[in-house]
Amino acid sequence: MFARFIGVDVAKEKVDVFVSDTGEVFQARNDERSLSRLVRKLDCTDALAVIDLTGGYEALCVKTFHAAGFAVHRAEGRKVKAFMRATGRLAKTDAIDARALADYGQRLQDRLALYAPDENVVKPYVARLADLKQILRDEKNRSKAPVTTPQIRGRIERHIGFLTAEIESLSKELQETVRQNPRLLQKQRALITQTGVGETSANALLAYLPELGTLSRRKIAAIAGLAPYARDSGTMKNARHVTGGRRDVKRTLFICALVAIKNDPEMRAFYEKLIKSGKRKMVAIVAVMRKMIIILNTKCKNTNQVG
Repeated sequence: MFARFIGVDVAKEKVDVFVSDTGEVFQARNDERSLSRLVRKLDCTDALAVIDLTGGYEALCVKTFHAAGFAVHRAEGRKVKAFMRATGRLAKTDAIDARALADYGQRLQDRLALYAPDENVVKPYVARLADLKQILRDEKNRSKAPVTTPQIRGRIERHIGFLTAEIESLSKELQETVRQNPRLLQKQRALITQTGVGETSANALLAYLPELGTLSRRKIAAIAGLAPYARDSGTMKNARHVTGGRRDVKRTLFICALVAIKNDPEMRAFYEKLIKSGKRKMVAIVAVMRKMIIILNTKCKNTNQVG
């Protein structure tokens, strides 16, 4: 249990900090030098720093606080907003948000996951490849548009050539990065043994779901957004629905599930059984996705035991 709580509200240019035991409020620029000066003013003894997720702008702040010896929790904005509404906080300023983050940490400390640095060397490559492939699709569509003049089409085709070469080069670099990391290579090889999962899908799962093989089947399904939740009230028993989860993981698993239904006899039989029982096609596909992520999690867990 922690004795002191530090709420950190992060913006692109600055951070606002509230210290629970003293009531002090600090403000600093969101850059390495300013944050380093800030943490030197604070005592990390028995302290939990609660830092809100701000589209990546919090990354430097998280690393700086953690390196200075603070326990760190990265708080989801929607959960903190719900907490603020539940505790009657209607006003909003950055300083109020920082205080709310500290209070959020104090009241829920025994349920919060602490930050543990784990450099994801795959994710930057996968994210960049996804961007390039989207740009490539857009350019191919533009090149076929009837309003595109021959002069412009020539420029677009040159750009398509560059993008194709860049995607090929980056893909090779990504695979070489995986090969140089025995742990990632083991996981990748385990993932592609599952029908429907190729190298590209395996890399996406390694990037966006690095917890594979470390969590229980229920937790991994929940993180992937494939855990059915009850919506019952009184005598009313509603159908269970999946919600939330990581969008990129769900998108990847959806494609994998379609391929598996077509090519894997076991998955096809499972899917057809659900359809015959009256389930809608999308419900059956989601069930296949859930089954697949549980299988993939087990495969990665087995590599941990072998390693």
